[in-house]
Amino acid sequence: MSLPSSTSPYQTVEWAISTYHDLVMTTGLNLSGLVLLDIAVSAGYKGDVVFVNTSFHFPETLELWANLQRKYPEPNFITLEPETETGYLFETDPVRCCQINKVSPLDRYLARTRPTALLNARTRESSQTRSSLVLVEDGDPARINPLIEMTRKDLEVYSVEHSIDKHPLYENGFLSMGCWPCTKAVRNGEDPRSGRFAGQGRTECGMWGTIGITR
Repeated sequence: MSLPSSTSPYQTVEWAISTYHDLVMTTGLNLSGLVLLDIAVSAGYKGDVVFVNTSFHFPETLELWANLQRKYPEPNFITLEPETETGYLFETDPVRCCQINKVSPLDRYLARTRPTALLNARTRESSQTRSSLVLVEDGDPARINPLIEMTRKDLEVYSVEHSIDKHPLYENGFLSMGCWPCTKAVRNGEDPRSGRFAGQGRTECGMWGTIGITR
């Protein structure tokens, strides 16, 4: 089945399910991730849904993760965790903190399971660093990005139409959820990821800079 040149997020997910038998979905529980999960389940996705519990998430994030598992019984929800405790490393070396607590757990999972493709919810609008995202990124594993053209407004409309509960902190300006030490509310006019790693000169944890490279 070939991916059509013009396709909806639902059709892209359908294509990905039929094309990659071992498709895996990753999520950070942002609004885009909640929308993608709903679309994927509607399209018949029953594979792994992977979330990294860094030990520094807001309590509301962990509560949302538990609620999703009750709402969607078909997928296989997997919680990954770091192998070691890093304490307050986020105060002295936040990049290394991300590597140990978030990037490495997913890397170990991928090295063990070796999926051929990952399904994720990044959008072009969310930040300048993602403005050139394409629908399918070649690699090992490949990365499928069904929502790249959706705006924040599109995501909010979908969430209302399909009765999706947003993250409890979303209405307080937390438009991109991460760990509590490095996440703040977004001010009017800022892009959704500006609340991540404030003052650190970055908007990414490093996860998507390594995934997709042949391993």
